[in-house]
Amino acid sequence: MSHAIVLRATVLLANAFACIGLAHAAPPTPAAAASPPDRAVDAARGCWIQRDAADGRASALLRLLPDRDHPEWLSGQLSRPEGDDPDRRVQLWLARDGGSAVLASRPLADPRAPASAAAAEPQIRPLAPTHASGRTPGSTQALVLFPQPRIEFARVPERPLAAGDWPQDTLSAEFLAGTHTGPSRRLRVQASEERLALTLVSARGTGAGRDTPLFDGRRDGCD
Repeated sequence: MSHAIVLRATVLLANAFACIGLAHAAPPTPAAAASPPDRAVDAARGCWIQRDAADGRASALLRLLPDRDHPEWLSGQLSRPEGDDPDRRVQLWLARDGGSAVLASRPLADPRAPASAAAAEPQIRPLAPTHASGRTPGSTQALVLFPQPRIEFARVPERPLAAGDWPQDTLSAEFLAGTHTGPSRRLRVQASEERLALTLVSARGTGAGRDTPLFDGRRDGCD
C-alpha cells in the first residue's frame, strides 16, 4: 500500500472521529433568565436601624439582604442592639420577585420547604417597641401572638396609603396570609431610599384590633 493511500485513509478516519465527537457533543443551553427584582422589595434591601426618636436610643435592628443559600430571597431577623436570643428572633423572608413573603418565630432554613405537620404551640414573640401617645418612647413593648411557627403570605394589590411624612419615592407591597392564619391578615412592606416600615395590617371592620407595627427604621449602611 502506497504512502499516499495510507495518508488519505488516516485523514478520512480522523475526520470521521471528529464528526462523531461533534454529533455527541451536548448543545449549549442558554442560561435561565432570572425574574427581575420587584421594585418595592428591592427598596427594602439593606441594613436598617429603629430608634425611639430621631437621634435617640436604638431599639431594633434589621439586616435584610440576599440569603446565602437562597439568593432569590431577601432574609433578615428583627433583633435588639443590646443582644438577644437568636432562636427567639422574628424571621423575615421576602421573595425578590415580589410574589411571596414569610414570617417565622424561629430560625427557618428554607422559606419554600413544606411546613411541619406537627402541632405548634402558640408563641408570643417580642417585636418593635411602641408607646402610647404622651408616654416616653420605649416605655412599653408590643407583643404579637404567632399561632404558627411560620406564616406564609402571597402578594396582593396594594391598598392606597396616606402619604404622611413619607417621601415621593416611597414604594409599598402587601401580602395576604394563608387561610389558616385568617383571611384578612396582611403584611405591609413600605420602603423609601432612607426608611423602611413593616406592618401587620389588621382586618377592617371586624374588631380584630389595630395594625401592629413590626419595624419602622432608617437606613444604616451596608448593601
